[in-house]
Amino acid sequence: MESARNGLRPGLLLVSWIVRAVILPATPLLLDGVAPGLRRDPLTPVRAAVRAALVELTVGGGLPLVVAHGPALRHGRLRPSLAGSGISDRWLPDPSAEQLLAVDPPVPDGGLPSAGTGASVALLALAGVLGPRAADVETLEVPPDGASLDDQTADLLRRCDGLVVAGGGAPGGLDGSPGALTDGLRAALRAAGADGWTADVQVFELSHDHLPPEYRVTTLS
Repeated sequence: MESARNGLRPGLLLVSWIVRAVILPATPLLLDGVAPGLRRDPLTPVRAAVRAALVELTVGGGLPLVVAHGPALRHGRLRPSLAGSGISDRWLPDPSAEQLLAVDPPVPDGGLPSAGTGASVALLALAGVLGPRAADVETLEVPPDGASLDDQTADLLRRCDGLVVAGGGAPGGLDGSPGALTDGLRAALRAAGADGWTADVQVFELSHDHLPPEYRVTTLS
């Protein structure tokens, strides 16, 4: 997984042969329309690269597993929400939100449990590619150190139809950059067998006062 290539021209997607995983920068700005105050959307090329990678990942018709940082190990269908980032659910992009906010079957409190911000960004990005099928996508949230990954979780990671990994590090952690991965996410990738995969990285350099200097979109094949 350390054979990543840097410095690629924005918008150019390199795919080895079969994409097994996509690591996307799990910033709410990745979703079109959540930051209407920006006069020029600097993440347009990043968004296009993520969409192209997700299309490649799902070309066979399978449903990938979303893997993201979370406070505890959790697996199942989750409801996307960016409330933790101060973005109300009513501002989520349509029709993605309508497809994913549907509750079927309901849980006892009347709705699906809410996903964390990272998982929610990944779920909504997938919704733009999968359409109504995105409502069946499952999420695995893993704690920062990955110590609680068990044999059942490792088997889930090996059996799934691809991975969509939400990058960005742990909130309040030492590395909160868009491309950061917690130790827990790295452990999940190892459990999936990613140490033997090839990484292709697209680097998008930005010059914006309020944004990181670069964003990365990675495909693992």
